[in-house]
Amino acid sequence: MSDISVKAKVTGRTAYPVVPDPDNPIILQIDGKLTPVLDISATGFSMQSEFISSGRRYPFNLDLPTAKKSIGGYVDVLPESKGEPTRCLFVNLLPEEEDALHQYVLVRQKAAIRAIRAVKSGR
Repeated sequence: MSDISVKAKVTGRTAYPVVPDPDNPIILQIDGKLTPVLDISATGFSMQSEFISSGRRYPFNLDLPTAKKSIGGYVDVLPESKGEPTRCLFVNLLPEEEDALHQYVLVRQKAAIRAIRAVKSGR
C-alpha cells in the first residue's frame, strides 16, 4: 500500500486510504469506462488508468459494498507521480455520499486492525 495522504478540505484532518476487500472490489466507472479502485479514502481514490488525464475533471460512479446506493458525481485528477497510481479527489459530494464513504472506510480500517491483531496473536 502506498503512503499517499491528502489533507481533507473541511476539517484539516488527514484522510487515510484503505484498500478494498479483494473478494469484494470497488468497481469504478469513470468517463464511461470501468476500472478497479486501488485504494479509497473520504477525500478520493487511486486507480491505474491510461485513459484519463491529470488536471481534468471527470464524471464518475462507484458502488460501495456497504452502501445502499451508488455514489456519483465528479472527481478532479491530481498531477501524476511517475510510477504511482492516478489519484482522484471527490468534488462536491452530497452529505449522504460522504457518510457512506466514511462508513466504508471505517469498516475496512476495522477489518485491517482485526487482521493485524490475528497475525500478532498467531491465529
